[in-house]
Amino acid sequence: MIRATALALALAALTGCSRTEKKADTAAQPAVSADTARPWRKPGDKIDSILPMAEYLRRFREGLIEPKQLTGGEPTREALARKFLAAVSAQDTTALGHLLISRAEFAWLVFPAHVYSRPPYELDPAIFWLQIQAGSQKGLTRLLKRLGGQPLTLLLMRCQRDTLQVKAGPAQLWSDCRMRYRRGAEEESHRLFGSIVERDGRFKLFSLANDF
Repeated sequence: MIRATALALALAALTGCSRTEKKADTAAQPAVSADTARPWRKPGDKIDSILPMAEYLRRFREGLIEPKQLTGGEPTREALARKFLAAVSAQDTTALGHLLISRAEFAWLVFPAHVYSRPPYELDPAIFWLQIQAGSQKGLTRLLKRLGGQPLTLLLMRCQRDTLQVKAGPAQLWSDCRMRYRRGAEEESHRLFGSIVERDGRFKLFSLANDF
């Protein structure tokens, strides 16, 4: 049985749904979490699992082809951000979809290194994936309503390495990515998407959850 309260708080923290984060740090700073005040991180928090993680993963991967690396994406975080802004400006949902990690990429290249795949959490990846998808869908709707069809130019982006979600391994996460961009003649600064996944020199979006 999953403890509903702990799960809800944990998923909200890790999918980037918080709208209260105000501080933007550079990637060069020491590794820290973007959500240090989240109550779900208290010692003793636990998500009880009914099935072993190997079985959860087997079920989640069923019918998928195992990827060896991230497909598409961009070679740098800044290039990914520029491609993202171009797709938003063009209201190109297909292009935005290509910038996001796929279910198969999540299943093999990201989730096994995630803190939720290990004790004391051992969360069913299917539940986590549904939460990520829900956050992305809501974020996409708000993003296009707010910025879609407008000229957008990246000026600066600052992220911080997220060693809370993924501590080590070939996959890395960059969170709290705050973008300063020009919208027409105006300059704005917001978090326009969730974390960025980095693996083997390629970068893709973890979700489209944002500040709007």
